[in-house]
Amino acid sequence: MTETESVDAIKACLGQRSIVLVGLMGCGKSSIGKRLAARMGLPFLDADEEIERAAAKSINEIFTDHGEAHFREGERKVISRLLANGPQVLATGGGAYMHPETRQKIREGGFCIWLRAELPVLMRRVGKRDTRPLLRSGNPEATMRKLMEARYPVYAEADLTIESRDEPHEVIVSEIINRTVQRCAQVTSHSPNPKDAVAPMTAAPLSETATEATATGTASRTVGVDLANRSYDVLIGTGLVRNAGALIKQRLGPVKCGIVTDENVARHHLAVLEASLKAEGMFAGSIILPPGEATKSFRELGPLCEKLLELGLERGDIVVPFGGGVIGDLAGFAAGILRRGVRFVQIPTSLLAQVDSSVGGKTGINTPQGKNLIGVFHQPNLVLADTDVLATLPEREVRAGYAEVAKYGLLGDADFFSWLEQNFRGVFGNSGPDLTHAIETSVKAKAAIVARDEHETGDRALLNLGHTFGHALEAWTGFSSRLLHGEGVSIGMCLAFRLSEELGLCPKGTAGRVTRHLKAAGLPVHINDIQGGKANADELMRLMAQDKKVSKGRLTFIMARDIGQAFITRDIDPEAVRAFLAREIGGCEIGG
Repeated sequence: MTETESVDAIKACLGQRSIVLVGLMGCGKSSIGKRLAARMGLPFLDADEEIERAAAKSINEIFTDHGEAHFREGERKVISRLLANGPQVLATGGGAYMHPETRQKIREGGFCIWLRAELPVLMRRVGKRDTRPLLRSGNPEATMRKLMEARYPVYAEADLTIESRDEPHEVIVSEIINRTVQRCAQVTSHSPNPKDAVAPMTAAPLSETATEATATGTASRTVGVDLANRSYDVLIGTGLVRNAGALIKQRLGPVKCGIVTDENVARHHLAVLEASLKAEGMFAGSIILPPGEATKSFRELGPLCEKLLELGLERGDIVVPFGGGVIGDLAGFAAGILRRGVRFVQIPTSLLAQVDSSVGGKTGINTPQGKNLIGVFHQPNLVLADTDVLATLPEREVRAGYAEVAKYGLLGDADFFSWLEQNFRGVFGNSGPDLTHAIETSVKAKAAIVARDEHETGDRALLNLGHTFGHALEAWTGFSSRLLHGEGVSIGMCLAFRLSEELGLCPKGTAGRVTRHLKAAGLPVHINDIQGGKANADELMRLMAQDKKVSKGRLTFIMARDIGQAFITRDIDPEAVRAFLAREIGGCEIGG
């Protein structure tokens, strides 16, 4: 969909309603709003400027002469008048959305977007101007922090949350357009009358969607994992983090929840999740860990368990891993051993975690001997895959997660792989339907395999396509940023298909097709694509011998008869693998 088509779709969806921007001072409502209005061909209005025009006084003068209460009443009247003027982009003052009547008017006459920003970003921006009446005395940073604590839980009621970060304004505007057209697509797809899908929405369907989200979350897809009395659902959609408290309470009861996250996720999303749990009286505390694969270790596991106990979590309470695969694996393991097992709810924030590691109950840590060698099978009680949080994911992490998406096509669904070849850019673009379809298809595939073989005694090993090679490569790089897990899986899958082709197990040209697609997706496809040193075939064989799928000293490989036809075998000659790796590395002498 081109931007012109997206803008037209949004306008048709909104009808006579306005896009209303809310957020704290310094979040960029005016600067971003002006650019958004220009790109959408709509007028831009700043509510504060309209208030000043109506009162013939500046905002500071109104506060000084009449006080904040008088200002808020005038603000409510001005915003009500502006919303009646038809479609536009309207920037509101930081406190406008806190007034219940104003908030209701915005729900009725607008599509509300919260521009959320972190404290350091806000302070850098507001420090450039001395026109903020609430920051003109005392400690401005302490005042801003108090405003965030009071207002962020209310801002979270907006229809859409966009992270206002240190990116060019045009990037933020593009994200707003993409995410808004996604929300419009969800509304029209749920309309009972197909004709309504193209008619302007003169009632309040978008606000109704947000109201429904407050109670049940905006889960556009639900995938069940059938494990008898330990079955659970994976909810896929938008707005799930801000509604996590209600969702958890509805399904698991009014329990205490201890969040485990990392510094990167905390910076972008923790305040929203904390506010959601606090609103339901379920927040026990948050534990923030360093990001990166090195965190999946004994060094972090012990202190994490102690901190969870210090939060007062009892056996009936819940650990909430809020992060990517590292946090999910580590915190899930902690939940599995804490008080001999407490419940946990996965809220994965990376594409890789949403399609793979958050589902299926595998938890664990790494050791110097290899990856995931110590852990337990401990199923979550609920998984909330909120696609909104992927907007803040670095591009490299998105591409690494895509390797796990492609894996499901390669191991058992040739039609899905063909679909990915045509639509993978839509998945990367966070454009809505393509992303949701990719996540749902991946989760369904994994759920079906897990239901058949929970403890990996049979065909669940198929999910390790590319992992025998990939895990060895990760260990060789020291579980460092040289190679992300998904990048290792990408190289590993290419190796598995190339070896299968060399051994005459699959048709000629199959490996080339796999390699071309993953390379087009921006993923590494050869061992020598890894920067920082040359691999050694003997060392990789030694590391593969530590793989948890080794049985009676024999390596387990996931090979392929074709795309979508993976199979498990222990009949591959290790010397053939060693020679293959030596050739892949590029003339490295065996043993050298």
